[in-house]
Amino acid sequence: MSTSLFSSEKLRALDTPNTSTFTAPTQPGSRFVTSVRVRIFLLSFALLFFELLCIRWIPAYVRYLSYFTNFILLASFLGMGAGILSARRASFRFPSFPLLLLALSGVVALNRFELNISTTDVLYFGSGTTGVARAESFILLPLIFTFVAAAFIPLARSLGSLFTQVPPLTAYTFDILGSLAGTAAFFIIGYFALPPVYWFAGLGAIVLLLSRRETFLRSMLLVIAATAIASFLQLHTYWSPYYKITLTPAEPSGYNLDVNSIGHQSMIPWQAKEPFYRRVYELFPGASFEHALILGAGTGSDTATALANGVKSITAVEIDPVIQKLGAQLHPDQPYSDPRVKMVNTDGRVFLRNTDEKFDLIIFALPDSLTLTSSIANLRLESFLFTQDSLAAARRALTPDGVLVLYNYYREPWLIEKLATMVSRTFGRESFVSTYGGQGRGAVIINGARLAQIPAAEARPYTEESGPSSPGELRVIGEGFMPMSDRPPATDDWPFVYLPEKSFP
Repeated sequence: MSTSLFSSEKLRALDTPNTSTFTAPTQPGSRFVTSVRVRIFLLSFALLFFELLCIRWIPAYVRYLSYFTNFILLASFLGMGAGILSARRASFRFPSFPLLLLALSGVVALNRFELNISTTDVLYFGSGTTGVARAESFILLPLIFTFVAAAFIPLARSLGSLFTQVPPLTAYTFDILGSLAGTAAFFIIGYFALPPVYWFAGLGAIVLLLSRRETFLRSMLLVIAATAIASFLQLHTYWSPYYKITLTPAEPSGYNLDVNSIGHQSMIPWQAKEPFYRRVYELFPGASFEHALILGAGTGSDTATALANGVKSITAVEIDPVIQKLGAQLHPDQPYSDPRVKMVNTDGRVFLRNTDEKFDLIIFALPDSLTLTSSIANLRLESFLFTQDSLAAARRALTPDGVLVLYNYYREPWLIEKLATMVSRTFGRESFVSTYGGQGRGAVIINGARLAQIPAAEARPYTEESGPSSPGELRVIGEGFMPMSDRPPATDDWPFVYLPEKSFP
């Protein structure tokens, strides 16, 4: 009985407003929305929506933040915490959110730099394909961090003040509901690939709804100015659920495709593509593959190469719907228009898990994303595609005489060794590896029962030429069956393929 009474008293205490520490806002009648509960909902919506906007929008222009979005997350947490704590002081003065939003937009627009990598411990996939890349300023990261944190303070201060005006359980209920609604709204924006002008307009509408009548016009002008900057920056771009995408003309025909201002892939005739696209077909001359699976099919160059080499049926899997659509519309070879090709828009690992089909050729076709799966994890979109478990799933999808192929610019010899060893462990035999000179350390890794059919002259231990090669010289410098190394494999429990040894990611 005493325990029940004690619990009831605790619940009543939790559901009683505490006005001793915060100062309530004045002039409630001067606002468009006067309900405290609705204001808590809208402020929480705006905070989560703005956080996701920063995580998506800023890395599209400040290029190294594509990989280090946790800096933005930390800044948002700092700003929200500081804002809620500042509500304790009625005399606290701080610029308005519309003004800080405009300032942040201006800083991003004026500071678009590219990351310089000075150590082989970091693998950085991609660089600008047009124009001259400028070195990043050492003050850019703290500058962006400061402006992001500052922009969250006004909204969070208002939220902290409102929390004292209703019972705590009620306040947290509307806070959580608003946060969930903000997250859901941004998910819908990403799903329909809407560009940033809609993000800023939506956020601005919520902020204006929360503003005072006497400051409405000034706030509206500031929001319009910030939205205009976002609109200007998005000219001649496409926005997918993952990237800002831009196209530039390529030689001899077609387009280069950049994502988040970083070179990603090119839509050019298949004959002009890198030689590692064709290596598997050269290794088995006259042996046409019946049914191929291409993971990371992108704009279609791998598919075009497979079609040109007689593959009779192709399933092309690409996670980014906008990149896939651009390939279908603009690739000069039009591979996705061929009736032998089935386009699938999904994650490669998900496809491997769910398919019942069997393929005699599976290609991991340069699946190197330039974004993280989450702002709170050092995992890229392809992290779970390059694991021992994923390779085992790929082998299960092969026919008895099927072939698994990986190719890319792997940048570092140790990464080629690591991936080749992982593939070798999957098949229980050494992988056939071709490496290429020039910039980027291109390589092809091949395994499967059909390797027994390669010419005797090719069936030798891996050897590599000594001496440097020119950056533009993409020719075979090493080839053969590569011995397995003792490097730890990436697994679903430790999916960090781009680390040479097990360490903190």
